[in-house]
Amino acid sequence: MPKSSKRQAEIICEVCGKPHPADEIELVFRRPDPIAALSSRVRAKRCKEDDDLCALWGERGRAHRYFVRGVIPLPVIGREVGYQIGAWAEVQMADFDRIRELWDDQTQSEEPPMTGRLANRISLHEAPTLDLNVTVHLTGPKTRPHLMAAERDHTLFKEQAEGVTAHRAAQYTGLVNAGWEDTLRALLTRLGL
Repeated sequence: MPKSSKRQAEIICEVCGKPHPADEIELVFRRPDPIAALSSRVRAKRCKEDDDLCALWGERGRAHRYFVRGVIPLPVIGREVGYQIGAWAEVQMADFDRIRELWDDQTQSEEPPMTGRLANRISLHEAPTLDLNVTVHLTGPKTRPHLMAAERDHTLFKEQAEGVTAHRAAQYTGLVNAGWEDTLRALLTRLGL
């Protein structure tokens, strides 16, 4: 088979330092936006966090906030393998406790969906994604929960229901290289900081 003369775009992995094909990279938010926006000093004081679950302790009469990391599954039209966005959902304390209780349970996928709000801003959408109503579906002890958009008129709901083109998936991947600076700057401005 002849080799293509076109070189495939690659992204250098910040974890392993090796190049990976760009179309294999998926958009991932490492923390919920409300936690990512905090200084390291404030985070150390007010957060309990790891790569799957985060809690933000309220202060001055504000309620505590609870977050779970999941994936937003997007079918890709014409492909067997879909695209997933790694994102966070804010959930109620009772649901957070239930998720923790079922974390290693083989039957967790039988749990009814929980309600939550998306805790990340995905800049490709005109309508805001931060605080978008979602349902949180536990999928198994070795997989992250699925976050499904619950607002039928939002483009993310439509993309999950109808699928996205490979081009749209590549646009999401493009956000990986776009960096956090613009997203964080916009969030800080929005919060008045």
